[in-house]
Amino acid sequence: MNLYARHIPLLGKEGIKKLKNSSVLVAGIGGLGTVVADILVRTGIGELHIVDYGEVDLPDLNRQILYYKDDLGKKKVYAAKQKLKWIREDVVIKTYTDYIDENFKLPERVRVIVDCLDSFKAKFAVDKIAVKYNIPLVHAGLNGFFGQITTIVPGETPRLCEILYGMEKENKKIIPVLGSVSTLLGAIQALEVVKLLCGKGNTLKGKLLIVDLLDMSFETVELR
Repeated sequence: MNLYARHIPLLGKEGIKKLKNSSVLVAGIGGLGTVVADILVRTGIGELHIVDYGEVDLPDLNRQILYYKDDLGKKKVYAAKQKLKWIREDVVIKTYTDYIDENFKLPERVRVIVDCLDSFKAKFAVDKIAVKYNIPLVHAGLNGFFGQITTIVPGETPRLCEILYGMEKENKKIIPVLGSVSTLLGAIQALEVVKLLCGKGNTLKGKLLIVDLLDMSFETVELR
C-alpha cells in the first residue's frame, strides 16, 4: 500500500509531489522541532534541514519525541536524524550544529523556515533570515499552558520583531512546559508548512493563534 494512501484524498497526488520536491528548515530540534520534523517526514517532505547546537539531556525526554535514554549526551541533530531515517530512508536530512544567527547561510532549496527556538535572540535572527531570503517563517512560542503561532510572509505580514517588539531584551530562563502543549503547537506548525507548500486552505498568515490549554481556549487575532 502507498505510504501516503490516507493523505492523497486530502492533498491530492499533486500535493504529495509538491511535498516530495520541497525543502524545509527547522530551527531548533527540541519540544516543538522534534514534533514538526517527525510529522513533516511522515507527511512526505523530501528534504529537511535541522539546526540545533544542543545535546540531549534528561529533562528533554519528557517532551522531545525523537529522543530516548540511549541518546543522552548526543548532539540533538544527529540523534534526530537517526530516528527520522528510521521513519523514511528516502528523506534527505541535513544537520547543522551551529547556534543560529542572522549570518546563517540558508540552503538554496529551502522554501519555508520553521521557528522552533527557545530564545528571543534566536527567534529574531530567523526573522531576519526569512526577510533576507524572502521566504515564509512559521513561528511558535510557548510558556506553561500558553502558546502562540503565526505564519510570517515577508512584505505581506508584520515581522516577528514587530509582533514581539521589545522581547529581545528578555533574559533567557528555563521555560516551564508540558509535552502535550509543545506537541500540539508543533503539530499545528507542521500543518501550516504542509498547507503553505501544497496551497491548501487558509493559513495563519497575518493572524496570531493564541492558545490557553489550561482553559482550553483558542483565539485568532488579526495582525496589522
